[in-house]
Amino acid sequence: MSTIKRIWQKVAPNKLLVFLNFLLEPKSYKERRHAVLGYFKKLDTTTFSPEIREGLKYLKSHKYTPFPYKWTLKYDTMSPKVYRDEKHQCFYVLFEGKKMYFPKRFNETQVSWTVRGIYKEQDPQSPHLYLTPDFQLEPNSTVIDAGVAEGNFSLSVVEKAKRIYLIECEKEWMDALKLTFAPWKEKVTFVEKFMSDVESDTTTSIDSLMKPEPGEKYFIKMDIEGFEQKALSGMKNLVASGNSIKMDVCTYHQPNALQEIEKIATDYGFKCKVSTSFMLYFLPGEEPSFRRVLLRAEK
Repeated sequence: MSTIKRIWQKVAPNKLLVFLNFLLEPKSYKERRHAVLGYFKKLDTTTFSPEIREGLKYLKSHKYTPFPYKWTLKYDTMSPKVYRDEKHQCFYVLFEGKKMYFPKRFNETQVSWTVRGIYKEQDPQSPHLYLTPDFQLEPNSTVIDAGVAEGNFSLSVVEKAKRIYLIECEKEWMDALKLTFAPWKEKVTFVEKFMSDVESDTTTSIDSLMKPEPGEKYFIKMDIEGFEQKALSGMKNLVASGNSIKMDVCTYHQPNALQEIEKIATDYGFKCKVSTSFMLYFLPGEEPSFRRVLLRAEK
């Protein structure tokens, strides 16, 4: 991000910045926004929840976003400090006081936009919020983070965790994660595979990763692009062990994912709670929909 743009974002009134962002909305975003509004215009929105009606109203005067709510506006003008690591030839930011690295192909602007998305996703009002005042990682838990990407979740709990398994299938992110978690490498296991229900050359499962130890506590976070159901099927031994388990499982990647994931978790004996509010999910070739984002489960 250029110095001039940083200064402009600091001194310009927030309402003006929001308005200009709307006027300068990229063509692809504008097309998606109009497609969403056109689709829902044909439906009786009076039967929808207040959050969905609020989201549709927001999209009439703000640029397209998967979280179309006013609380997100503060992140659109957020200007995170981005640092350059010359030794490793990549950028990083300080996340909760810890270095969080990005792939070498990321430029400073891409890092800034990604960081904005992370903070937006983990805002107290976000439906994608992993940890709440009532749902926290227990100290000395073993963490299984499936679909790590930037690593912000595990980085936020690394000092509380006893051990962390980072499952990430993309090499460029795994390379960045090894830099991010270098200060804690003695407690971190890096697994460059897809999370699934079986062990293979390209996949792994929770049960194949580790053998449950009596009295241990476990925390599982899954954001794996629609493979959550399979991954849950691959933890039968852990569930049968009787150990304390908490889970954050994303439920928005498929239309019926919430019902399927909640059934699996309930059959396992978990007490489940769905996060509040909705995320707007819209991919080319699909109808737009507002979906529940996260299932928090505990047993």
